[in-house]
Amino acid sequence: MTAMSPALQTITDIYASMEQGNIGKLLTILDDSVLVYTAQCMGGNRRGREGILQLISLFYRPGSRAPKTAGHYMEQGNTVIVLGDIRMRDWESIDSPMSFADIWVFDNNRIISVVFYYRDPELLCEYLSRQ
Repeated sequence: MTAMSPALQTITDIYASMEQGNIGKLLTILDDSVLVYTAQCMGGNRRGREGILQLISLFYRPGSRAPKTAGHYMEQGNTVIVLGDIRMRDWESIDSPMSFADIWVFDNNRIISVVFYYRDPELLCEYLSRQ
């Protein structure tokens, strides 16, 4: 069995921590001017730690009704892609999880950009606006 690369191990550890409600590990690895790309309805593209923390808190705060669960990790060079599902709890029109893909890019062991993709961002935004 081959060992995980530092980037892949870091992202795996970050998701495990976030799923337990701890975002501290993420903060230690973010570049100060990290670029965040996401759907316009989710706030659109941003720069800096605040932008990523706003998005992360939607899914990983205690009691979130839309938790993200990572299911598969892939790595290519300095990029780690995480695939998983978002569970929208207590919403009658959703009968299955919504898939997501998060793409994390590293430079010098720091996260310099992240792209958040959602299968249906408009539906997700509508759901989150009712929280």
